[in-house]
Amino acid sequence: MIYLLIAAATLITSLISGVLSMAGGMILMVVFGFFLSVPVAMVLHGVAQAFSNGSRVWIYRRHIRWRVLGFYAIGALAMTAVFAVFTFVPSIGLVFMLIGTFPFLALAIPKSIHLDMEKGPVAVLSGVLVTVAQLLAGASGPVLDIFYVQSEMTKEQILGTKAVTQTLGHVLKLIYYGSVMAVASTQLPLWVVPAVVAAAILGNYLGSLIVARMTDNQFKQIGRYVVMVIGVICIGKGILEMTA
Repeated sequence: MIYLLIAAATLITSLISGVLSMAGGMILMVVFGFFLSVPVAMVLHGVAQAFSNGSRVWIYRRHIRWRVLGFYAIGALAMTAVFAVFTFVPSIGLVFMLIGTFPFLALAIPKSIHLDMEKGPVAVLSGVLVTVAQLLAGASGPVLDIFYVQSEMTKEQILGTKAVTQTLGHVLKLIYYGSVMAVASTQLPLWVVPAVVAAAILGNYLGSLIVARMTDNQFKQIGRYVVMVIGVICIGKGILEMTA
């Protein structure tokens, strides 16, 4: 029953991600965090989001700004190597606290600091910070969004380019926590993975139909309010977990 709920949650959150290019991954990580251990939640979330974002890469392949991705990969791979040395697994309370805090940290950055993803050094910094968020909290949408809101990209370019960076991030997370699960000899039912993959792809396709009806301004504004509401809920859950 739990895994059926997880598959349904994957469908719904992939639709949300397909529309907003954020929030869906946060919500899905919250759902997984309620029912699964941290390594299992991270791996299953990595599978779902890798295919969710991967399908979005295909849908918006003509709009992707490939120039920034090499710089992003430098930062992402460097931080994954650092984590691999220490093999750190966060508590579920810390996961919820981080997910909840990220949206508000993003809002706290002064607008005078121009973080444009299309600039090489900024893309490297994005790779570092987003990968840290991915490996500690499982979801990094609000952190990644910091580097796109001040860019001149259209909603299609943002969706496609963010999808590539997020796919890479979730694959790295999958490798990192997959090795943790292998050491702990933890297993998932075999049918869960294809069910989650199918739900992720379907959700993104449905989301792309909705995006076509939105303006660029609507696309950039709506997601901010959604992630703040989720953030408050996650902080509350994190406090409960850490004080239990």
